[in-house]
Amino acid sequence: MKSLLVVCVLVGTAHADAEFQAPPPPAIEPAVGAMTSYFRGEIIGGFTLVGMGVANLGVGGALLATSDRDTVKGAAYPMLGFGVAHLAAGVFVTLSSAKRIRRFAHDIPRDPDGWIRREEKRMRGVSTQFLVLKVIEGVGIAGGIGLAAYGRETDDKTLTGVGIALAGELAATLIFDVVASRRAGRYRRAIGGIAF
Repeated sequence: MKSLLVVCVLVGTAHADAEFQAPPPPAIEPAVGAMTSYFRGEIIGGFTLVGMGVANLGVGGALLATSDRDTVKGAAYPMLGFGVAHLAAGVFVTLSSAKRIRRFAHDIPRDPDGWIRREEKRMRGVSTQFLVLKVIEGVGIAGGIGLAAYGRETDDKTLTGVGIALAGELAATLIFDVVASRRAGRYRRAIGGIAF
């Protein structure tokens, strides 16, 4: 009986020592902080897109309804189209970013290394998407300017208005995407420097 008690004490002591010497859990605060900061910025960007969409719909609708000038009516069409696109994109970005904050706040503590790998891969795709969008928007701006010039040359006032508004809307979208792309780049660097 005495030897059984000694064995129990030794096993208990060894178990306590093993628990005491176990490495501490990984520090997840930098990952959670970088993730939360990025997606809060995305939510602000989503609200910005919603605001741009509402403004475009309001101004474009008012111009279409109240003006008799062909140039102004021509400009209203791209404004309305971009209004719908910006509004839809803004709602999507806001809702998906809020959802990712909640989901990633649970994912990071469970598998921090796996989350970093998945998020780095996802963000590489996001960076590629921004590059493609910026090229398309740059080409679209040039196309809008060309369309406006052609409309002026052929005395097609509706076409002139469409070209001017198209170039302006794409320029505003390009500025938005440059800011969002830089935010994504900072986030990629932040999560790339985290080691668990």
